[in-house]
Amino acid sequence: MADKIWIFNVDDFIYKSQALAVLKEHALTYLQILKPNDMCIVSPFTEKDEYFTAYTAAIKGLKHKKWMFQPKKHAKDESLIQAIMKDKALVGKIKNFCKHGFVLIPLKYTEEFQKLSKMCGNKLLNNSIAIQEANNKLRFKKLCKEFGIRTMQPVFERKDGKDKSHILAFINANETYLLRRPSSMGGYGNIAGKITDLLPLMRLFNKDGDFFIEKYKKVEKTLGSLCILKDDGAAFVGIDCQFPHREGWEGRFFPFKKFDKKILERIKEKSMLMAEYFHKKGVRGQVNFNWAITIKDGEYKLRGLECNSRYNGFGLCLRLAKTVFDIPQEKLHFYLDTNIAIDESYTTKDIIKIIFKINTGVKFKGGIVLTSAVKNGRMAMCFISTSPKNVQLLRLALKRAVKNIDLN
Repeated sequence: MADKIWIFNVDDFIYKSQALAVLKEHALTYLQILKPNDMCIVSPFTEKDEYFTAYTAAIKGLKHKKWMFQPKKHAKDESLIQAIMKDKALVGKIKNFCKHGFVLIPLKYTEEFQKLSKMCGNKLLNNSIAIQEANNKLRFKKLCKEFGIRTMQPVFERKDGKDKSHILAFINANETYLLRRPSSMGGYGNIAGKITDLLPLMRLFNKDGDFFIEKYKKVEKTLGSLCILKDDGAAFVGIDCQFPHREGWEGRFFPFKKFDKKILERIKEKSMLMAEYFHKKGVRGQVNFNWAITIKDGEYKLRGLECNSRYNGFGLCLRLAKTVFDIPQEKLHFYLDTNIAIDESYTTKDIIKIIFKINTGVKFKGGIVLTSAVKNGRMAMCFISTSPKNVQLLRLALKRAVKNIDLN
């Protein structure tokens, strides 16, 4: 496998008005993806915690003395990839790396990246049009219909040129709705509320692109399935259970097996059907499918939610388990919590010391990984081992060691 230079273009996950905030606060989450010989490119806007980056380099065994690069300038009105293309010195470095066998890979494959890839002589082939189809929630709903999968159908779609004044004809003031963006990722752009709560956001969304509205349905479980698409075909990895909050996700655990077998088999079957569809269109890499489990007349019902052709929390945790603890997917159990509240006196350095002490004391394979810097009394952790019992022991150890901690 070729060594990689990752572009952390999280700004392409979301609408423009929030892009810089996401680049600033969330880009370094994806350091988890790196293998020992890999490097990455981030925005100058990205907040860099020296203890967190040094910690990541250490646990990952990163071999290059300089493994993080950034363009000299990044204007607020341009994407990270546009900023890279304008930096001739950085483009020159990328070209040189590509000549020596490195492959340039973005978190999200876009038409802009395709231009940069050609500019640098990069040996990565992917179909940006098919990836856009995979990542678009409205197109995914249409695809689900073709494959016999029920979805949450929109009650209103705002597209360029459509008169938004008609929206009230579709809305009941007493019901709860979900306001969504067709192409946003990572939970950004998914907001639940009454129409009076959502109207101000709709005005903001309307300036920034398209949106649609669904009736909010009570969901018993939110599940994710992961498929890996390589040149020789598509493979099913497994199913995790996710923890949604009002505007995104707060974590997940894997594997998810103790549930209705027919539902789990249907998820696997439909995931592979769609994965093979995208594989034939030229999509490569990881493809994630999100599913809602609802109850109707006392029975579980399966609904397709969305598709993401990129690394998400599921894939990142698989990578962490393999690169940090050498635990393969077949033996893996993990619990990812991305919104842990702790006493605000703690720093990233403090938490790293605590984790190191816990990990050196356990008598089984696995441990705790800090997956974000500590900021304003918040942090993210992944608890990794080969059994659910060991994962729970790690969580209990952290709870005893950290003051005022609030674990999900």
